[in-house]
Amino acid sequence: MARSSLTLAASGAAVTLLFAGCAAVLPISPPSRTTPAPYTVSGVSSAPVITAGSAATATLKGFTAYERAALRIRNITCEGVEVGSGFAVAPRVIVTNRHVVDGAAVLQLQTYDGHDRQVATAGVATFADLAIVRISDDLAATLPLASANPKPGDPITVVGYPGGGELTTSHGHVLRYGADIVGESDEPMIINDAPIAHGSSGSPLVDAAGEVVGVAYAGKPEGPFWAVPVELLRQLIDSPTELGPVPPCG
Repeated sequence: MARSSLTLAASGAAVTLLFAGCAAVLPISPPSRTTPAPYTVSGVSSAPVITAGSAATATLKGFTAYERAALRIRNITCEGVEVGSGFAVAPRVIVTNRHVVDGAAVLQLQTYDGHDRQVATAGVATFADLAIVRISDDLAATLPLASANPKPGDPITVVGYPGGGELTTSHGHVLRYGADIVGESDEPMIINDAPIAHGSSGSPLVDAAGEVVGVAYAGKPEGPFWAVPVELLRQLIDSPTELGPVPPCG
């Protein structure tokens, strides 16, 4: 079943949340580009090397370094097609959300300039809404991870593909930390006001230095929005054994 929304009881009132990366399930139709072969479900065999970098700067055609590192994700399941976002932290290592890859029979990844990437393996975290996808060839642009979680008031930029459409960049600030609103983690999550929508799940939250400080995963229609903090992402990357298999299709 597509997880396009979730209703929870909070303080006696019903609160409707959007799963930002899961659009309504669409009927499966032949893709316009070559369909990658089905991926192999397994964990990441080794941790990628993450190095610090300078602030993102404008590149060819006006795209920033963090926009060039963002990928569009299509998840072909037994029921249809769902969409999400992701980003590269190493030439062949992509970060996204667990709910973006759940139930996948085939994953399709596409870069900002329209090139398809072959998926090799995928695995999901057991302690937060995170997933790691490995691809078969190198990407030119990657994003460094910040060494610590952002502080309330820090400016952030979010880059992703809402609705599975055009690359979109939004800006906001960290508001505070709070409970995981979808109840999948016991750890405090980043609450922020940088707008996201369906298809944005898995987008990076980038700070003023061009480093990833979080991974977007949910939001209410009018905001605010939730993200997994970078320290949890580092935990997953530093300990590949924390990865489990992707839930099977159907």
